[in-house]
Amino acid sequence: MAITATVTRGFTFATGVDVTASALNQLGEPTVSIGEGNVDITGGTISGLSSPIAIADGGTGSTSAGAARTALGLGTLGTQASNAIAVTGGTISGTIMTLKSYDVAGVPSASPAGQMIYVTDGNSGAATVAVSDGSAWKVVALGATIST
Repeated sequence: MAITATVTRGFTFATGVDVTASALNQLGEPTVSIGEGNVDITGGTISGLSSPIAIADGGTGSTSAGAARTALGLGTLGTQASNAIAVTGGTISGTIMTLKSYDVAGVPSASPAGQMIYVTDGNSGAATVAVSDGSAWKVVALGATIST
């Protein structure tokens, strides 16, 4: 026995079937039409939508993960792991960057060129910033302490 019901606010639909495991099988799969513009869903799952949920309604307005990332303005950063990102355009600003710290004995390969690291003992035993030229790490002189 399949059940079709039209539901409006304040209406409780009763099936007349006792709620037991065997009796629930008699209900079949219900079809429900909701005659309201606004519906609150507080549990269960949503499937079989005829159109995506709009961004204004808490959705992405999209039917695929890639389209959802685009709609939300995530770009390629939205698919990168937090421990391995590649910024290939734009500007990093308004934040303090912390360079990875090494001692001289543990510095990584200087290839490719353009990498920056902090070396705790890389300038005759003193701390320094180093930049790779592709084959070696070059000391960036730290100079005097800043003052106001």
